[in-house]
Amino acid sequence: MEQGLIQGAQSPDNADSITPEKIAEGIQIPDDLKEAYERVVASGMQVLFSKDTHQAALDIFKAQEGDVAQKLGQGIAGLLATIYGEANGSLPPQVMIPAGVELLVQAADFMRRSGMAKITNKVIGDAMDIMVTSILEGAGLSIDKMVGFVDQKMASGEQPPAAEEPEQPPTEA
Repeated sequence: MEQGLIQGAQSPDNADSITPEKIAEGIQIPDDLKEAYERVVASGMQVLFSKDTHQAALDIFKAQEGDVAQKLGQGIAGLLATIYGEANGSLPPQVMIPAGVELLVQAADFMRRSGMAKITNKVIGDAMDIMVTSILEGAGLSIDKMVGFVDQKMASGEQPPAAEEPEQPPTEA
């Protein structure tokens, strides 16, 4: 069974179950995209945590409006847009969302550990949703457009790429 780029189930009720380590273990990048993925993550980590840019990143976060999830999601989406723009087309867009997930969880973990904000799995999930939506909208895409594309393909007799069902653990009889 082919697996997606991000694997593993996270319990939304356990405030500490989403960690950078668990996310890093669950992100699976094809070999031909690993170098680009690692470049995006390294660039993002540099901006978020280097002594030269860390305070500016915190100031931007604090100045944004909205709740923590909104600030995280939009902040990481903005960071990714900057990285992608500065790369002048040398980064494959397929790595942006998985790299964003890793960066978002790193930033959330920092906020949790520093006491800057109460971070739960729900906050992280909401922030990921906001980040992905922001990235898609920035690329001129939307969920509605993607649904319309799939509907159009199905109406013309073409089958959209199938999403595989997650494996279910065997049940005892």
